[in-house]
Amino acid sequence: MRSFASLRRSADFARLRQRGRRVASPFLTVFRTDSAPRDRAAVAGITVGKPVGKAVVRNRVRRRVAAILQEALAGRRLRVLVVARPAAAEASFAQLRSELERALI
Repeated sequence: MRSFASLRRSADFARLRQRGRRVASPFLTVFRTDSAPRDRAAVAGITVGKPVGKAVVRNRVRRRVAAILQEALAGRRLRVLVVARPAAAEASFAQLRSELERALI
């Protein structure tokens, strides 16, 4: 079972982009805020746009980021939005993990 809930509404994505603390790296841009009082667990959204690559590549990046978030958000209450950059398509799992963990500190 996932250790985080998914962002669903576009308004939630927009709110995180506007109000969240932004951490940029070569492969990812991460927006994070503290959780809302109604959140029982971490809430995360993952955005992988077409510049990253074709559908197969975008889905691979999305699955990798979700697996990393599964570990990184266990027991934490945050709201996180991860936006993959085009270079993420060529990044290894270890590179994505180190950048995401650094952004969540």
